[in-house]
Amino acid sequence: MTGNGVLEFVPRTLDTKDLRCCPQCDSDMHEVLPAYSSGAWQIVACKDCGFVYLRNPPKYERLMDEFAWEKTRDAEVTRRRKKRPIRKWLDEKTRWRSNLLRPSPSRQLRRMFPPGRILDVGCGAGRELPEPFVPFGIEISRTLAAQAQDYMGPRGGRAIHAPALDGIRQFDSKHFTGIMLRSFLEHEVEPKALLQEAARVLADDGRIYVRVPNFGSVNRRVSGAQWCGFRYPDHVNYFTPASLRQMAGDCGLSLRLINPVLFVFNDNINAMLVRKA
Repeated sequence: MTGNGVLEFVPRTLDTKDLRCCPQCDSDMHEVLPAYSSGAWQIVACKDCGFVYLRNPPKYERLMDEFAWEKTRDAEVTRRRKKRPIRKWLDEKTRWRSNLLRPSPSRQLRRMFPPGRILDVGCGAGRELPEPFVPFGIEISRTLAAQAQDYMGPRGGRAIHAPALDGIRQFDSKHFTGIMLRSFLEHEVEPKALLQEAARVLADDGRIYVRVPNFGSVNRRVSGAQWCGFRYPDHVNYFTPASLRQMAGDCGLSLRLINPVLFVFNDNINAMLVRKA
């Protein structure tokens, strides 16, 4: 904690047992990207497949309580205001622009998924899934998981307090008509294993919605280390459309971009995944 009460992430001394290999191809051949690293947090590019990732992420135990999202949210807002105060102020004052001509969240979800059981991975307080869906969730924060259970339980679903992989393995195969991985895969230390499990629990006609920061965007190339997609240390994977398509394909899933025309100018990749034909 800093003197002004802002929570800071403090990386521990690097230890080889805490360093991970490439989450796409499992290679340990990498190049450190010093321009995008921060302090002891090492962002690297795999020399074999090119995937960009954080090599020394914090342990799950720290993410469950010490660095739970609801505790670090204010710290991240403060960091961005300090680094780019004018841009952050303009973004907050003009946020209404993102809702122009956009359907309501409920309508969007009904367009995305067929009726049935929907799993929200990293569900937070769990209030994103409207009727007629039966809501299920997985949440690593103990506090938010309890709130989600209070909302999902009476509607026939449930919220599991666990890391994503441990949670999704508790469900039967082909259990869900839809899975939400919204702003989640960038946080998951084992994204490929999670996509494999998501494919397993997905119904034959089901769909997976994925939203991740777009490391391939024009804005990242222009903004460099100031790009809004960098968040230390809880963004541990940095996807491009090509790397997300490759990882999904290895898991038996086909990818369709929701924003195919303008995605290079978008700071996020929005995509639907379905089983390969």
